[in-house]
Amino acid sequence: MQAQKGHGSESHRTRLLGFHDLQGREALQVILQGDWCFVGHLPGEAVNPLTGKMESNGTSILDVSNPAQPKLVAHIPSEPGANCRAVQVVRHADGKTYIARNHEAASGCSFQVFDVTDRAHPVFVSSVAETPAGRLSFAHKGWWDESTGLYFGSACEPGFRPGGHLAIWDLSNPAKPKYVSNHWFPGQKLSEPAPPGGGFSLHHPVVDMARKRVHLSYPRGGNVAVLDISDISKPRTILDVRIEPPFKGPHTSMPIYGMKCPNFTPGYGDVRDFIVHVNEASDADYQSHEVRKAVFMLDVTAWNNPINVDTFRVPDGDFLERGGRFGPHQYAETRDNKLYSVQENRNLLFVAYFSAGLRILDLSDPYDLKEVGYYVPATTETTIPRLKTVVQTNDVDIDYRGLAYITDRAGTGLHVIEYLG
Repeated sequence: MQAQKGHGSESHRTRLLGFHDLQGREALQVILQGDWCFVGHLPGEAVNPLTGKMESNGTSILDVSNPAQPKLVAHIPSEPGANCRAVQVVRHADGKTYIARNHEAASGCSFQVFDVTDRAHPVFVSSVAETPAGRLSFAHKGWWDESTGLYFGSACEPGFRPGGHLAIWDLSNPAKPKYVSNHWFPGQKLSEPAPPGGGFSLHHPVVDMARKRVHLSYPRGGNVAVLDISDISKPRTILDVRIEPPFKGPHTSMPIYGMKCPNFTPGYGDVRDFIVHVNEASDADYQSHEVRKAVFMLDVTAWNNPINVDTFRVPDGDFLERGGRFGPHQYAETRDNKLYSVQENRNLLFVAYFSAGLRILDLSDPYDLKEVGYYVPATTETTIPRLKTVVQTNDVDIDYRGLAYITDRAGTGLHVIEYLG
């Protein structure tokens, strides 16, 4: 089938501030730290304009000191065909800056560490490819805590059924990774009775080190879970809520503590705790033929009795006719590489919504989520057609200025968006 012509940009209370084509590479995770932007890529290849060579998609590093003109300073290629979708960055106590990325290749799966202190000349440091149980068969996405050096990854060790579970390493010395511990749900280990349905698979952790908690999202299995890591050698489940069935499990979950809620009598339960979570729109033959995905607000004020209190979905409109994935993927988990605080960011949540671009939600009333802005990029000559030519906004992160950076699964590039609300 011949791809149909693409579309122009659409916006409400937003404006496009900057753009980079990323050589048309399919992009996923984007992380901002200071004036630097790090982008993880899906498999593919393109010419690196800095070297003039064809390079397999890996990790791009951009200077965004002038956000109106992002500048590529380095591309770290992967093995041919590898998936390097995820990237994390830390400033180390030794004064250097490091990144960790996932690297899923035919030769094996690992998390790779690079010294990027000189952003234009990254240097390979180490590879986290195994635990005492043996080599990894899955290395999806992780979280590197800067304060402790602990790396929390979604991985699969020998002895486990296919899919991800939590594995923790100490990367306080990035050149010498040390295995610390792991966590799984009953049925993930081969020695345990097989779970019903399709089993379990962790997408990735979100770490709240100040509270010694890790938030887990299981797209397969349906778990919104929280671990207590006061004893890092023995992570302990303290919350486990399943949304599958009737919905697909969550992609991302993040805490919102101490939220003051309107329309509650002051002093009578008006300060409440929440977990915001979202499930990911699937390929669905690029025609959105699936149970619609959503942003969910889970009230965990009563920790032993959590309850979903609201959801958000973009109305279908003409998005089904446009094709591609339609629905949420994930939201900004960090701002300037620190765990995102809704209250410190005007009660806003920035959500990557595939064909519906970037959606900006007001969470000031967690019981009544409202959209206050959006930006849908225009397709470009690098947008990859799949049945139809449509943008597929894949991830979003926020810099220290409050600007949103969005990446595209269909190769449309990196967009820098300013919210004008």
